[in-house]
Amino acid sequence: MRVSELRRELLKHTESTDARIIIELATGLNDVKQITESGSDVSKEAEKKAFEILEMRLSGMPMAYISGEKEFYGHSFHVTPDTLIPRPDTETLVDTVLKLAAESESPEILDLCTGSGAIAASVAYALKRDVAFSDISKNALEIAKENYERITGRKGDGRLGSLFMPWSGMQFDIIASNPPYLTDKWYEETDKDVKAEPENAFIGGGADGLGIIREIVATAPSYLRNNGILAMECDYRQIGICGSLLEKSGFRDIHSVRDLAGKERVIYGRRLSE
Repeated sequence: MRVSELRRELLKHTESTDARIIIELATGLNDVKQITESGSDVSKEAEKKAFEILEMRLSGMPMAYISGEKEFYGHSFHVTPDTLIPRPDTETLVDTVLKLAAESESPEILDLCTGSGAIAASVAYALKRDVAFSDISKNALEIAKENYERITGRKGDGRLGSLFMPWSGMQFDIIASNPPYLTDKWYEETDKDVKAEPENAFIGGGADGLGIIREIVATAPSYLRNNGILAMECDYRQIGICGSLLEKSGFRDIHSVRDLAGKERVIYGRRLSE
């Protein structure tokens, strides 16, 4: 079987992007070589491997877990079934943090619920300044540390624990978080790829999915310096409630930011001392 024939067979069962990645994983041929060497023969071993990978994909395993990596903010992040797969929507949060960080000379930044470390590593790389990060999952935190060191070239201050527990007595200029925020109903409506990811990375608790966000908003002021900022990702349907929660916790200068699809994706507010 030639490369072009293998591609045609794969396309009978999966989409073009998946077929391209499967061929690369099975044969080692990158995008360009899959075109320039489309007439080359594929070994029986590589062919077998390609269809084994296809079977994994069709069973509902996300391609990012099969390949072990996911592109985010110009970097390749190692991901496993212990970590949430970084999504393009979350790049809006990184953009927002970088814009807000530009207001200070040397801001101290914390990334809560770090998962794969995508936000922390992306911000730290762009600022050439370390970002603290934490997660409740030991396995996810180990992946985050690995990604952070590989991308920034430095060991990061990654701590294990629920929300602010690892940061007792500390204060930051910016706290960023992409916490779990789906309702049970929204989660049930997701496809099988999403359900292959850690459930606790999605379901936020409470009827409106904002259980964890409520805890973050209520607790964050104690961990923010005066004029410090809390920036969070949430669903566009939750922006209004999140804005009210921030206001009730004493945050001011509250703004939302739209993602590339035009939906409100990020909300942030500033802590001001009275």
